[in-house]
Amino acid sequence: MWPFRKPVDLKATTTRPSQPTDVTAVSHLFRAAGRRFLATTGSELYTAVEEGRAAILEFGSDILAVAALSKPIAHVVWLRALAISERLYPRDAIKLLTPALDQVARSHAITQIYYAGDEQTDQWLRAPLEAAGYHHQTDVVVYEKRGWEIPASGNPDVQVRPACAVDLAEVLRLDTRCFEPQWVKDEGILAPAIADGSFFVMAELDGQVVGYSYATSHFGGRLVHLVRIAVDPEQRGRGIGVRLLAEFVTYAAETGAGLLTLNTQAYNHHAQRLYRWFGFAPTGERQPVLCRWL
Repeated sequence: MWPFRKPVDLKATTTRPSQPTDVTAVSHLFRAAGRRFLATTGSELYTAVEEGRAAILEFGSDILAVAALSKPIAHVVWLRALAISERLYPRDAIKLLTPALDQVARSHAITQIYYAGDEQTDQWLRAPLEAAGYHHQTDVVVYEKRGWEIPASGNPDVQVRPACAVDLAEVLRLDTRCFEPQWVKDEGILAPAIADGSFFVMAELDGQVVGYSYATSHFGGRLVHLVRIAVDPEQRGRGIGVRLLAEFVTYAAETGAGLLTLNTQAYNHHAQRLYRWFGFAPTGERQPVLCRWL
């Protein structure tokens, strides 16, 4: 057991950017680490390591901790993965890793690093991150709806159709226009979502794409989660969002889902008014979002 090993001399540790040859050791660390945070897929983690978007903490030839970043979008990234050996306290590891991760971020022209964990991860990770200079920015709040009532169907002139692969470029353009950089979804998320084919729809008005929406299904279809509603900022106020929300509820009814859920930022009061009017109610769950400005 690690408590009986020789204590790590923190002054003898070193930090550096990751390199492709680290993938095997990083994989082993994530399997064996006492503390882990993983908000991405394994393949995306290894790509981040290969591309130098991770910081490594070493003691001799041993990798004791690693922190990896998402792909940058407009100078913004998310902390997507962190693993710490049981030989280190999380606060010590994060204190040592933070300057190295800052250096990695700056080498990719990044100015902001965001973090959002779950309740279990926050219990051990949030305090060390705050001690290292991450500050609370907002909360992601959760809404749910039981039942399929639709108070309005939105703009009847809006045509809604299933998305297909050729829509990806337009979806990416819309996402960039509709959301702040930290909330924009990249091709790695949106392309598979379109290919999944369950509920990913495009909204068109006067022959122009003006919005899109997609959802995911869970627990054998009993729960459907609305991942995104995006409406071109120049087209807002024309009932497009209502039309897309009505389509989502209709889809949930047709598939027999008993619970509908969605998330939004605590400061997005306009969206929350729409969701409440549509019969969604806050669950009380809140996910804190931290940010470190470089």
